[in-house]
Amino acid sequence: MTKKSQPILNKKQKKVCVIGLGHIGLPTACVLAMSGYDVLGVDIDKKVVMRTQLGESIYIEPNLHDLLIKTIKNKSLKVSINIASADIYIIAVPTPLTPDNQPDLSYVNAVIDTIKPHLRSHDLILLESTCPIGTTHKIARELEKVCPDVYVAYCPERVFPGNILYELIQNDRVVGGVNDASTVKAMEFYQSFTCGDIVATDVRTAEAVKLAENVYRDINIAYANELSMIADRLNLNIKELILLANKHPRVQILNPGIGVGGHCIAVDPWFMIASAPDLAILTSKARDVNAKKTNWIIQKVRDAIKENQAKVVVCLGLTYKPNVSDIRESPALIVVETLEREIEVLRVDPYVPNTQILYDAIARADIIVGLVAHSGFFSISPNLLEGKIVLDFAGIFK
Repeated sequence: MTKKSQPILNKKQKKVCVIGLGHIGLPTACVLAMSGYDVLGVDIDKKVVMRTQLGESIYIEPNLHDLLIKTIKNKSLKVSINIASADIYIIAVPTPLTPDNQPDLSYVNAVIDTIKPHLRSHDLILLESTCPIGTTHKIARELEKVCPDVYVAYCPERVFPGNILYELIQNDRVVGGVNDASTVKAMEFYQSFTCGDIVATDVRTAEAVKLAENVYRDINIAYANELSMIADRLNLNIKELILLANKHPRVQILNPGIGVGGHCIAVDPWFMIASAPDLAILTSKARDVNAKKTNWIIQKVRDAIKENQAKVVVCLGLTYKPNVSDIRESPALIVVETLEREIEVLRVDPYVPNTQILYDAIARADIIVGLVAHSGFFSISPNLLEGKIVLDFAGIFK
């Protein structure tokens, strides 16, 4: 079942409560408010709520700041630390990992407990946070003890940081309800503000889709990273190797990186592993390879420090990918924090506050380490690199 036409919903009579004002929740709340819904955004962090009330987005995302100001000014979006009664609840809170890489659902569970006193018949509860397979059914059983005729569904977000507002509206969505009625209600809701196809499935498959997508990407990245380490040992040019291999019509090897970061690809595979640890062998190995690549880079820098008796290292980039401010699970940050325990490290990143000025840092450097290919780094003049040891793991100095 896919979207065929926009259903007619009286949005003015529908109140939406978006719980979690992070990288997904805040843009979602703003898009819903601009589309005509009465939206309450909720977060337990008082600083986040206060800044949002002032129209200050908590991270850099194109066009989000302007949209936030508009929705706050026209009062279509209100924010609070407290959940209130609504017709539709969207749960977009973090689902991190425990120290032993097990899914931590404490934030989701806390939200469910807080929602219970506010539930009314025919309310729609939508879970967008990444969860282990079977989580949504457990939530539904908990909520039905309080209010038997609520609708519960899962719809994974699948947006790209740096293009979130566009993709929230344009991307296809997968929706799975705990029953047919829940699926229909959830589809009607997403159809009311998106342009992509809304594809229905059962709830467990919807949960698995999110995990499968990011495991696929993690495995492909792992192969590129593994190949780069092999090429280095065998003194092969990895760029040329990949370029030529990709001329095969059915081969598309990715460019290697310094590991894997962000709150999806670096985390979601562990949710799949937790679901079937004895079977998720390739998934587990990919996690190991991508972690190994980060440690491999650290050792490469250590070797250069020792060989050149370096005193100061400049690290270019701290975020988990280029041209965003997100440092969650960033392998660049792991590299920097590890080296800082051993040598003076100057951090440079235009998207992260309280870091060094680029050209001042380069002037002081013995070794320059390229970790994240922010576009602002491409303008560095080769003349400034003379006499410096350059270790470029990000393709900054092409």
